[in-house]
Amino acid sequence: MKKKKLPTVSVVIAAYNAETTIARVLASIRNQDYPQALVDITIVDGGSKDRTLEIAKKYTPSIISVDPKRQNAEYNKCIGIHRAKGELLFLVDHDNILPTESVLRRMVQPLLNHPEVVGVETLRYHYDPKASLLDRYFALFGAGDPLAWYLGKADRLSFLYDRYNLAGRARDLGAYYLVTFSPDRISTLGANGFIIRRSLLMKHAQVDPQHFYHIDVNVDLIRKGYNTYAFIKDGILHLSGYKNLWSFLSRRKLFMEQFHLSSTGITARVERRYSVYEPKDKWKLFWFILISLTIIIPLTDSIRGFRKIHDPAWFLHPYLCFVLVVLYGWIIMKHQFRLMVKSLAHMV
Repeated sequence: MKKKKLPTVSVVIAAYNAETTIARVLASIRNQDYPQALVDITIVDGGSKDRTLEIAKKYTPSIISVDPKRQNAEYNKCIGIHRAKGELLFLVDHDNILPTESVLRRMVQPLLNHPEVVGVETLRYHYDPKASLLDRYFALFGAGDPLAWYLGKADRLSFLYDRYNLAGRARDLGAYYLVTFSPDRISTLGANGFIIRRSLLMKHAQVDPQHFYHIDVNVDLIRKGYNTYAFIKDGILHLSGYKNLWSFLSRRKLFMEQFHLSSTGITARVERRYSVYEPKDKWKLFWFILISLTIIIPLTDSIRGFRKIHDPAWFLHPYLCFVLVVLYGWIIMKHQFRLMVKSLAHMV
């Protein structure tokens, strides 16, 4: 890679109370073998009450503070990308760590080689045997939720598999896969370390605060024909920060209520262009419910994985499948009941 051809990169990090991870995140960016003169970092902070900003200042980022009442990861990213000036945007969460010094350079390479490539992310989550039980589970399966995995919409490749088997039509080019997506089958793109051409994003996607979601902006682009992405054969370490299983389940409950329930039922909110579950997925959803309640297939998948990488984290899988089916079912029933009561009240 010749230095004169390297594009400028604006790293945008949404942060809130991230003192336990922010130093490792920023150090992993500043330690890249990519010329730091071409890299600027913007942290969009939602009113952290811990030492996040104090720690971050050592790595010379720009810092933008947003209203704590409006802040969330998507809103903060949106504010950051509108301030960015680099040719490429690198969207990094405050719990994403680049595990080697060459990750950024390797992610930029497909964009240099292929003008049609819109964005790039890592093929897998980096597996760290010293990480928490939950984080090891997410890395091994390549998804933060078994529902997405069984619906075929995981965002990273599971260590169960040796070759790309996610959504899209893939070509193996050695250091990375070149993948062309169809509008009717898209992975959950854009989270946990994602590089995209800034000009394409700003011109062809809905990037206002009301409509910016990391997956949805990629849906906007793919629907307009900007549908080629690359996945480098590397990983990014995702430290989710869940203290225990209860905190994870509480987060999934909140996510379900915020993004997958609307005034018309079980569907994404009107401003969303993507949903992990869509009506066309009903048979896959039925299959997920069936195998989760009977446990046999999730347990079989765990055993298959354990044979490849001897880690007990695989065996969280049947438990989480069962518990999440019960949790999501309860949330949906409560939501449907509220809608029925509201409808009856209007009829009276």
